[in-house]
Amino acid sequence: MRCIICKGNTIETKRTFIQEDENCIIIIKNVPAIVCSQCGEVYYKDEIAEKLEEIINRLQNMVKDVAIFEFDKVVDAA
Repeated sequence: MRCIICKGNTIETKRTFIQEDENCIIIIKNVPAIVCSQCGEVYYKDEIAEKLEEIINRLQNMVKDVAIFEFDKVVDAA
């Protein structure tokens, strides 16, 4: 896959995903991602993006400040 921003090469790695809401900040560590080695743009495969959306929707009502989770642990709990 080539980066759509700069056309650089991408690599599969893990990243930290941060969702900031007006009531909370949810941090999910070690999320599988595709990252441009040139500009750093981050992409998520469709199934990962869907899981992130499910996780965030589930946790937003439970978290009132800041919460940090490991991706593999919250996906298994879904």
